Amino acid sequence: MTRTTEPPVTDDETGGGLSLPELATPVWRHFGSQAAEATWARIARRMPALAAQAAALAWQSSPRDLLATTALNIGMGAATAWALVATTGVLGELFAAAPTPDRLMAALPSLLVLAAALALRGICSAAAGRAQARLEPKVVLTAERRLLSRCTAVELRAFDDSGFHDHLYRCYARGSDEAGALVRHTADVLTGTVGVAAAVGVLGVLHPALLPLLLLAMAPQWWGSSAAARMRYRMIVAFTDGHRRKFLLEQIMVNRDNAAEIRSFTMEGRLLAEFDRVADRELDIQLGLATRQALIRLAGSAAGGLASGAVFAVLGLMLVGGTVEIAVAGAAVVAIRVAQGALGNALSSLTHVYESGLYFSDFVAFEEEAALRLPPAEPEPAPEGFEEIRVENVTFTYPSGGKGDAPALDEVSLTLRRGRTVALVGENGSGKTTLAKLLSGLYAPESGRIRWDDTDLAGVDGTGLRRRISVIAQDHTHWPLTARRNVVMSSPGDDPGRLERAARAARADTVVAELAHGWDTLLDKRFVDGAEPSGGQWQRLAAARGFYRGDDGDATPLLIADEPTAALDARAEHTFFASLHAHAGRTGAAVVLITHRLASVRMADHIVVLSKGSVVEEGAHADLLEADGLYRELWDLQAAAYRWSVPESRHSA
Repeated sequence: MTRTTEPPVTDDETGGGLSLPELATPVWRHFGSQAAEATWARIARRMPALAAQAAALAWQSSPRDLLATTALNIGMGAATAWALVATTGVLGELFAAAPTPDRLMAALPSLLVLAAALALRGICSAAAGRAQARLEPKVVLTAERRLLSRCTAVELRAFDDSGFHDHLYRCYARGSDEAGALVRHTADVLTGTVGVAAAVGVLGVLHPALLPLLLLAMAPQWWGSSAAARMRYRMIVAFTDGHRRKFLLEQIMVNRDNAAEIRSFTMEGRLLAEFDRVADRELDIQLGLATRQALIRLAGSAAGGLASGAVFAVLGLMLVGGTVEIAVAGAAVVAIRVAQGALGNALSSLTHVYESGLYFSDFVAFEEEAALRLPPAEPEPAPEGFEEIRVENVTFTYPSGGKGDAPALDEVSLTLRRGRTVALVGENGSGKTTLAKLLSGLYAPESGRIRWDDTDLAGVDGTGLRRRISVIAQDHTHWPLTARRNVVMSSPGDDPGRLERAARAARADTVVAELAHGWDTLLDKRFVDGAEPSGGQWQRLAAARGFYRGDDGDATPLLIADEPTAALDARAEHTFFASLHAHAGRTGAAVVLITHRLASVRMADHIVVLSKGSVVEEGAHADLLEADGLYRELWDLQAAAYRWSVPESRHSA
């Protein structure tokens, strides 16, 4: 199968690969190097705190499953110890100086005890696995709910802070899953530790001199397992960026949104060449790891063989000297094997517990940071409505983190009245959209105030305030819902009359008429029978969403339209602005209109001109033209583009 029609791309052509900045170390690998370089001593010191964090989260998620997991793991350890003691009894009877049938009969009770202990251990293991499997998704869900509740509760200003946004993204990309991983790996460490403790306890009871033999037998196991686990883990951490790069390249090539541009710019060969380069590097690392791990296992097995030989030799000497009985020696061999297996399981989870703990600690720190950015805990109730809105000497600066940043708004003052349309105009960066966000309650001013009649909005319930405001935005969301839900989701309830009026005002009814299933058409082509409206059609639906919410009588006294016609054709734009002014007259709402198309603001009752965050002019259209200021300059620039003139080519012809 031919994957591309282009010739292979060399490193010279791609500069050694695409090496795009956006494929560099991701923010969610924030603790990767720290975890990879952690020593066993550092991990051991952190384990009590990490175990406490895991237990607290698990208790919040499901106390029943946490108690079951802990109790059943302890039960596994008890059953293991019981089985080892029973093994001693079986061997003692089998090796007693008596005829064979008598030895078997004498060993039968101990054999039954051993069988019961092994069965109980198996039951505990299966039940503990079930409880742990139930617990982990509950923990992840708890963490997700905590993150989303914080994320949706913080003030919008937090999302303009790059540090906060990076912290949020780290927690979104890793925090929730790592919370579940922390609980899972901690349970695995507990399981291994309980197994080792059971073996140690039994050997201490059988004969204290057997404990040094256990340590001797476990030393090579510790070295081999820990070295292999750390080597594998460090490889995963080291190639995380490359693996992410490979994944992103795959997503680029299989994503429907990218398909047309890839083909238009014949990028297939370059993308595939970059994918091959990264994939081959990953394969080389994996093959090299397999070789190194094989050598580690070989060395560990050799050391383990020598240690086992030494243990058996010492046991033989102890048997000959009469220090231990043969049954005790046999049970010691079984206990040593049990301890070695349990130690391997615990070691393989320790590193993962440490890293998961780092990310969960970051998750907790984000929750604490988000708590500082929440609105007031007990705000004043939002006003029901207004006769006028007064913006008084408002200043606002986005939290970019730099010092001396120019304010987006500087000492802005204006007045809006019910039933009137106010247009905000100005060049890009003049502060129009920022002012609209303050008017809509998404931001609070740094200084100055915004009042609905006599009520200062500072400290009122932001959610309650925004329920009384309708917004039609240029950058609207394409919700993967039905056409109906895309419109009516803006307001509680589903009123067919309101829906019809809103659709007609935004000319969204013509969009729905072309959909296969009308209002019940799913607006997402990734699903069966889904449709994908054009940009202008989406904008009409977004406008209908705003009109639907605004058509709620006195409950929504303010409608803000921010560049609502950027994707509309001339006929649809004219209809929209007529509908906007009709809405203000019919509902008595105050309408704030932001647009660059000055021909559409002539119908506004009042025009406010902004420049570099300040109000430089305001008044009616005719008055502003006569004033011959910035508005007249912008008006003449746009008007000149529509004046008809005969091209020179026509004259020469």
